[in-house]
Amino acid sequence: MHRDLAEKGLVAISVSLDDPKDAATINQVRDFLNKMGAHFPHVVLDEPEEVWSKKLDIAGPPLIVVFDRDGRVAKRFVGGYDKVRPLVEKLLVASGKRP
Repeated sequence: MHRDLAEKGLVAISVSLDDPKDAATINQVRDFLNKMGAHFPHVVLDEPEEVWSKKLDIAGPPLIVVFDRDGRVAKRFVGGYDKVRPLVEKLLVASGKRP
């Protein structure tokens, strides 16, 4: 989706909840993202699970959060990712950017 809609205004960021001190796992994450062609910023959280699970209000990944252009949460997706793209396209159109 990022490849298709970046020039229309979509910004994607991935967040890994893996232990940043576990070099082997971080390398696996990096390899996976490269294989998938995920050419956008990636962040590895450096907080214990009890901190991020409370802040993000989730028990664990995966989670997709879509924000509007004003930085407000438009919708959170835990599964059902087929509904993410239609929402993103709708938000881009609403902001005057055609997908």
